[in-house]
Amino acid sequence: MVTKTLARNIVNFPLADLPGETLHEAKRSFINWLGVCIGAHDHPSVKMGLQVAKLLGSSPQATLLGTPIKIDMQFAALLNGMSSHIFDFDDTLLDTVLHPSAPVLPAILAWCEFRDLPGRLFLESFVIGVEAEQRIAQAICPSHYQRGWHVTGTAGAFGAAAALGKLLALSEEKMIYALGLAATQSTGLREMFGTMTKPFHPGKAAANGLLAALLAREGFTSSLQSLEAKRGYLNVLSEAPCPAILEAPWGQEWQLMKNTYKPFACGIVTHPAIDAAIRLRKQGITAGDISEITLEVHPLVLELTGKPEPQDHLQAKFSVYHCTAVGLIDGAAGEWQFAESKVKDEEVVNLRRKIKAVPRDQLAEDQAILRANLSKGETVTVFVEHALGSLANPLSDEDLEDKFRSLTAPYLSKNKQEELIRLIWELESLPSLHRIIELCQRDLNEGVQ
Repeated sequence: MVTKTLARNIVNFPLADLPGETLHEAKRSFINWLGVCIGAHDHPSVKMGLQVAKLLGSSPQATLLGTPIKIDMQFAALLNGMSSHIFDFDDTLLDTVLHPSAPVLPAILAWCEFRDLPGRLFLESFVIGVEAEQRIAQAICPSHYQRGWHVTGTAGAFGAAAALGKLLALSEEKMIYALGLAATQSTGLREMFGTMTKPFHPGKAAANGLLAALLAREGFTSSLQSLEAKRGYLNVLSEAPCPAILEAPWGQEWQLMKNTYKPFACGIVTHPAIDAAIRLRKQGITAGDISEITLEVHPLVLELTGKPEPQDHLQAKFSVYHCTAVGLIDGAAGEWQFAESKVKDEEVVNLRRKIKAVPRDQLAEDQAILRANLSKGETVTVFVEHALGSLANPLSDEDLEDKFRSLTAPYLSKNKQEELIRLIWELESLPSLHRIIELCQRDLNEGVQ
């Protein structure tokens, strides 16, 4: 009954009962997602995907954000999902390390553009999709992630299918089919981290979820027990599934309210170390003062980001050594700090090699202890109890606006940026998303073609 119960909750939860604070959080998620999506729209991998879309005769249905180009909804979901995850700067639900927006928003944005639907429906369906997505992630983690699955790819398709299914007003039976179609399209291996294929995971999840919901609307069938069956999603993809999470009532709390937003453009488990390095820098300590740094971190940090000698910008985002080094040297860890020139910079390389990371089970994922042995013999210790951007130390609305401006500055005029920000905060009152999508077109002529 697990699949049936989840489908019933998705279909029947009254949208009028969604709290205002949850809809506001949905807008925070959207402004964060839109910034990282536009910021990375010119990446080579997006250009490659667009060439394939053209080769396959993609029809003009939905916009590739950052451009005036329209492609079919599936490719729009795929490529916009990819671009929003390329910088590793998107949102995170920390208890499962799920990136909730990248698989869900591209799918429903494509459909809302195609059908010219209002902003409130867009927001409401996003909340529903994230609720289903995160509950499924909770039901399979941590063993799912530990085995090597990328939970954003595997659970993300459910979020996209649920959100779009809500927009399509699917019946309970057809929502069950949509969940089954999402389940069987699970995608994403952690082996791909540090390559172009990592952001492909949420993009493909968005495209898969969109396809699942549209097929289900036509009556395309799937198992009625795709989640709980012996050979279903939960038991195949997790060694210790927890189906009770999927049967718990909806409405007492919303998973989206646990969403967090990155101040640094890299794997979130590295953020406490970066925060510690920046705090060390604020004490007037420079790279030249360091003889050795010892980092005490949650064990997941080394499992995910233990690359001591990254060779390119993608690998650097999964190197706690690089992240800590640029945090101290530059006082920042934005996209520039992971450029090829920075990865190979002599000062950065030398400092990376002075850093030793040690796993500590007693530390939480948003904590770190940095001990810096200075050349003069002194030792300075920095303890980060809650990293900037964590649930206990969140980014404000103003912080998210500034992040959006920084990411989109190379492509959008200040007037476009400010109008977009205003419209996003007013999203539930907009009769259409047309103006938002129009404003996302870059001002420069060159770029993705």
